[in-house]
Amino acid sequence: MYKKDVFKKLDAKYNTHLYTGLLGYAMRYSHRQLEKFNGKKKYSKVLEIGAGSAPHIDYLKHEYEEYFVAETSSHALELYKGMKNIKAHSYDGIKLPFSNNFFDRIIISQCLEHVNEPEKFLFEMMSKLKEGGVLSISLPTDPGLLWRLGRLFIKYFIVSRTYNVSKEEYEYINATEHINSIFTLINLIRYNFKNQIEEHYLPFRIKFLDANLFYIVHITKSDN
Repeated sequence: MYKKDVFKKLDAKYNTHLYTGLLGYAMRYSHRQLEKFNGKKKYSKVLEIGAGSAPHIDYLKHEYEEYFVAETSSHALELYKGMKNIKAHSYDGIKLPFSNNFFDRIIISQCLEHVNEPEKFLFEMMSKLKEGGVLSISLPTDPGLLWRLGRLFIKYFIVSRTYNVSKEEYEYINATEHINSIFTLINLIRYNFKNQIEEHYLPFRIKFLDANLFYIVHITKSDN
């Protein structure tokens, strides 16, 4: 049986280099593109879920008054201590510790693919939004064709040199982290919120998941 503490060490190695090199360029690109939507000039209360060690706050293009982070990782929460511009909260990965109808915008970047029950969590996030609020989601197109090709390139040419993990360890991390496919998640989103979404396919912008690396969607909360 693979020990939990061993996985934590592997995951820490991987996340240390998540924003370096080619992968880092792609991650920063997805953050920038997450701000390109038909939004308002100001969202007063903003929540980011699963920010890890690289919160989205520096990429915001709109005004805000308060920025919250909800995080399951105690290591990540330690990083936010003393930061006056971010209010960090621990949560269990299931229920968000905030009142309903509290936020103007919620951001979840490269995280929903890790959630055990993504449909329930989508509704959990929407319940915390005010009427007219926006849920902004960024997802990898895993296991789309272009994403798989990119992962193969990283596996054979980058991972051992840059991340200091073996090819087998790298594949193990991906297998245990990306538990929801993009095809599952996009169908859940479209079925439940089909009249409330603004979609973007990146980097090639054609509506074909296999030909892109990221899928971004903004869901506006309404009674309809």
